[in-house]
Amino acid sequence: MIVVKQTGKWITLLLLAAVVGFPALGQRSHLSKRISLSYSSVPLYKALDEISRIGNFSFSYNADLIDTDSLVSVKVEDARVGTVLEELLGENIRNKEIGNHVILMKYIPRDERTNIKQKTEYQINGYVRDGRTGHKLKDATIYEVARRKSVLSDSQGHYSFELPVGGDIQGLYFAKAGYADTVIFIRPVRDYTLNVPLKPLFGDILRISSRPAELQVNLIDSMALVNLLVPRKALITSENLQVYGTRAFQISLIPYVGTNWMNKGSYTSALSFNLLAGYSGGVNGFELGGLVNIVRRDVRGLQVGGLANIVGRSTMGVQVGGLFNVNLGHFKGLQLSGLMNFQRDTLTGTQIGGLCNYLEGKMQGVQVGGLTNITTGHVDGWQVGGLANIAFKDVSQTQIGGLFNFGRHVYGIQIAGLVNIASGNVNGLQIGGLVNYAKSVVGVQLGAINISTKIESGVPVGFFSYVHKGGLHRFELYADEVFYGNVAFKSGTSKFYNIFQVGVGTSWMVNYMYGIGTFFSFGPKWSLDLNLISGLVFSTTPSLALHGCLTKFLPALEYRFKKHLAIFGGPTYNLYAFDETRTFRPDGIAPYTFFDQVRGYQRLQMWVGGTVGVRF
Repeated sequence: MIVVKQTGKWITLLLLAAVVGFPALGQRSHLSKRISLSYSSVPLYKALDEISRIGNFSFSYNADLIDTDSLVSVKVEDARVGTVLEELLGENIRNKEIGNHVILMKYIPRDERTNIKQKTEYQINGYVRDGRTGHKLKDATIYEVARRKSVLSDSQGHYSFELPVGGDIQGLYFAKAGYADTVIFIRPVRDYTLNVPLKPLFGDILRISSRPAELQVNLIDSMALVNLLVPRKALITSENLQVYGTRAFQISLIPYVGTNWMNKGSYTSALSFNLLAGYSGGVNGFELGGLVNIVRRDVRGLQVGGLANIVGRSTMGVQVGGLFNVNLGHFKGLQLSGLMNFQRDTLTGTQIGGLCNYLEGKMQGVQVGGLTNITTGHVDGWQVGGLANIAFKDVSQTQIGGLFNFGRHVYGIQIAGLVNIASGNVNGLQIGGLVNYAKSVVGVQLGAINISTKIESGVPVGFFSYVHKGGLHRFELYADEVFYGNVAFKSGTSKFYNIFQVGVGTSWMVNYMYGIGTFFSFGPKWSLDLNLISGLVFSTTPSLALHGCLTKFLPALEYRFKKHLAIFGGPTYNLYAFDETRTFRPDGIAPYTFFDQVRGYQRLQMWVGGTVGVRF
C-alpha cells in the first residue's frame, strides 16, 4: 500500500509540473531568501549591509547609481530579499544574481536597449592574472551582466570585450574556478585597457612547479559523452559562471546552437526543448530532448530524453530516459529507463530500469531492475531484480531476486530463486530455492540448504540446515529389529533438524534414509526426540537391487552421561512398501506384522519395533 500511495503522489507531481513548472521547488537563490528587518530613518547603505549579512551574500553596485546616504525606513517580517529591494530601491534599479553577488544596475527600457545595440561599440581588453603570483590566467570568464554575454581569456590571460556606447554604467563580472570572483563597473565612453587580478581561494594549493594548477571540473562536465557533445568554451564558462534565476524557456538544436549559446550551462529554464541534445544549468518545469538532456545542477519537474538524461545535482519529479539516466545528486520521484539508471546519491521514490539500477547511497521506496539492482547504502523498501539484488548495507522490507539477493542486516524478507545471503543478521524471513545464509537469524530460513552462524530465535527449514553456534550436530549408532547397524547424522536446531542415515541388516540388506525431527529437553540429563525418516532398502546379494521403500517413526528417550555422550531407546512404527515381482524376498523384511496387504503385485506391511543406541 505504501508503494501505491507514493506512485500516486508522483503522478500528481508530474501533472503539476506540466501545468506550473514547479515554481515552489526552484533553486534556492539569494533573492528568494526570506528575511525579517526593522529600521527607521537609517542610511540606505546600512540597510543594504544588514540585508547582505542576513542573506550571506554581497551587493555590487556603482556608487554613482545609488545614493547610499539617503535615509530609508523598512519593516518586514519573513519577506523575500527581492521584494525588500524593490521597496527600498524602486523600479529604476534592477538586480542580477551571479555567484555570491547581487548586482544592482540601472533599468533600461526595451526601446532604449534596442537603440543602444545599433550604436558603435567600444573595445574593453586586458589581462586576468593570479592576484598573488601575477601569473596570467587562461579560461577566466568575463561576463557582461546587462546583455548576458561572455568571453574567455586566452592562453596568455588576455581578453577582449565590446560594450555598447551610451554612457550607461556597465557591470563586468570576472570569474574563474578556484578564485574569488570580482565585479567591476565601467562607463564605456572610450576604449579601455582593464587588467584584473583574481584572488586565489586555496593559497599554495594552486601553485605547482611555479604554474597555476588546473582545478577539477564539475563531474558532469568531465564525462566522456558530455565532452563529446558540449564545446570546451561552454564547459569552462559554466564552471566559472554561477547564474541564479529562471528563464522562461530555452531551445537548442545541439548544446552550442540555441537561445543561450555558450552561456547555456549557467541558466535555469522553466521550459527546455532540445531537438537533438541540450546543455543547461538547471530545469524548473519541463524538459524534452530528442536524444540527450544534460543539466549541470538541479531538475524539478518532468524530464524526458529520447536516449538519456544526465543531471549533475538533485532531481525531483519524473525522469524518463530511453536508454539511461545519470543523476549525481539525490533523486525524489519516479525514474524510468530502457536500460539503466545510475544514481550517485540517495533515492526516495521509484526507480525502474530495463536492465539494471545502480545507486551509490541509500534507497527509500522501490527499485525494479530487469536484471540487477545494486545499492551501496541502506535499502528501506523493495528491491525487485530479474536476476539479482545487492545492498551493501541494511535492508528493511523486501528483496526479491530471480537468482540472488545480498544484504548486510535484513529486517524483512529475502526471496530468491537460488541464493540469499545476509552478511549480518536476518530478522524476518529468507526463502531461497537453493541456499540461505545469515550470520544470525531471528525468524525463519526456508530453502534447500540453510546455513547460519547462530539462530537467536526461530527455525531453519529445508533439506539441510547447519547452525554453527548453538545448533544441533549429532552422530548416532543404533540397532533395531531389522537393521542391526545404523549410522545417523542430525543437523539443524532442536526445534527442527535434518537426519541422514545409512544402515545394514540381515542378508546384507542396506538402507539409505533421510528424515526430519524435533527435540524436547526435560533437564540436563533427560530428553525426548521425535523422528520421521524414509528411504530405500537395497539387497546386495547376489547383486545390488532395489528391494522396497521403508518409512519409520522413531520417538526416543535419551539419557545423557556427558555433554557429548548419551544413550537412547524407544519404540518404532514401520511402514514398508515393495513390489513382490521385483525382489528376491517376496515376503518382505518385516519379522512380524500387524498389517499385511497385497494389491496386485504391490505389498504393504506395518509393524512395531524398537531402537537402542548411543549418541555423540
